[in-house]
Amino acid sequence: MLPAGCSPDSDLDPRKPVTLTFWHVFGAQTDGPMNALVDRFNQTVGRQKGIIVSVTSISNSTDIHFALTRAAKKQPGAGHLPDLFVSYPKTALVIGAENLMDWKDWLSEDQVDEYVPAFVAEGLIEGRLALLPVAKSSSALFVNAAIFEEFAGESGVGYEDLATWEGMFRVAELYHRWSGGRAFFKYDDWLHYSLVNTASLGGEMFQDGRVNFRDKRFQEVWRRLAASALKGEVSLLGGYSTTAMMTGEAVCGVESTASVLYFKDTVTWPDNTATPLDLKIMPVPRFENGRPLAIQRGGGLGVIKSTKQKEHAAAIFGQWLTAEENNLPFVTATGYFPVKTSAYQKLLKGEMSFPDARYAELYRTVGDIQARYSFFVPPFFNGYGELEKAFCAAQQEIFAKYRDSAAQAGASPPDVTREMFLELEKELE
Repeated sequence: MLPAGCSPDSDLDPRKPVTLTFWHVFGAQTDGPMNALVDRFNQTVGRQKGIIVSVTSISNSTDIHFALTRAAKKQPGAGHLPDLFVSYPKTALVIGAENLMDWKDWLSEDQVDEYVPAFVAEGLIEGRLALLPVAKSSSALFVNAAIFEEFAGESGVGYEDLATWEGMFRVAELYHRWSGGRAFFKYDDWLHYSLVNTASLGGEMFQDGRVNFRDKRFQEVWRRLAASALKGEVSLLGGYSTTAMMTGEAVCGVESTASVLYFKDTVTWPDNTATPLDLKIMPVPRFENGRPLAIQRGGGLGVIKSTKQKEHAAAIFGQWLTAEENNLPFVTATGYFPVKTSAYQKLLKGEMSFPDARYAELYRTVGDIQARYSFFVPPFFNGYGELEKAFCAAQQEIFAKYRDSAAQAGASPPDVTREMFLELEKELE
C-alpha cells in the first residue's frame, strides 16, 4: 500500500501497460533467481496493474557501476540509463541523488520502519532514500575442506588457525611449502582487506577522499599481506575467488556470502583431473588485537526520476520485491540477507530449512557473524569507485612485479614491502 497523497492506481492501466527497464547484478544466467522473480511479478501484480519490468542488463557490481556512471555522464556509446537499477551507494552518488526517486515519497514512515535500519541508512544520500534495500550480504571465508583437511592432517594445523590473519599467514606459508609452491588464499576485493582491517585496528584508510598512507595501522595491515604475496602464498589470479578455488589456484577465498551460488562440486586441475570441492564456510579472519568487523555489502534498488506513472510503477515493484514472502526465498537461494526486520530475524533464529547443506552452513555462519561482529559500511564519496579500481589494479601489478622479480632475491622482506608500499603510494598520487 502506498502512503496517503501518492498517485492512485488509476494512473496505471492494464490495457496500456508501462514498461520499466531494469539492470541488476543477481546472477549472470538468464534463468537466475532474480529473473525468475521478475517473471513472476510480471505474470501476477504487473499484469493486474499494467506494469512490465524488462531486464535489459545483468552484470556484476563493478561492471554495472561503470556502465551506469558512463550512461549518467552521457559518454559516447554508453546508451541510456535504465528506469530501475541495482547498485552500491557510490554509484548513486555519481548519478546524483537529485536525479533519483526518493523512496520516502512513496513509502510511509511505518513502511520504511519495516526494513532493517542499518540497511536503510546505507541507501540514504543527501537526506533522500535513493536506494531501497533489496538484498544485503557480507563476506565469508570459503574453504575447500577436501584439500585443507588433507594438508592439515600432515601439517598439524586446523580450522581454528584460520580465525585470525596471523594464523592465515602462518598456514599460507606452511601450505606453500607442503604443496610445492601453490598459493593458499585469495581475496575478492583486496581494498576491503585493507579497509576493514585498518578500521578493526582503530585506523582510517581514507581521509578527505584520498588513501591515508600515513596511517600506521593501514601500513601494517597492507605490508603483512604484501609479505605473503611476495612469497607466492597469495593467489593473484584475476577475477573471483570462486574461480581460483575451482581450478586449484587457491584452497580458500574471502568473498561475498552470495558467492555460494557459483561453486561447483569439483576442482578441475590444469591437467584436467578433478577432485572434490567440499565447502567449509567461516567468518572472515581478523587480526588478533582487532575488534570483530564484517563488511556490509549488497546493493539497493534505485529509480531514475521520470514520470509519476513510472515512479508509481517502480514503487509497486520495489515493495513487492522486498515483501517477506518474495524476498526471503529469493535471498536464501542466492546467499544474501533479507531486508525486512521480520524476515531477517526468522533467518537468524534458525526458523528456515535449506535443501542444500552448503546454504545451511552459510546461514549458520551468518548467524555467527551477526552475534559476534559489528557491520562496517564502506565509505562513499565522489571518485570512490574510480579510486577503488585504481587501488586494486596498482596493488595487483605491484604484487606480481615484485613476486616475479629476480632482482629481489636475497633482499630483506621488510625492506621490500616498504618499497612496495611507497610504489603504491606513488601510483595513487
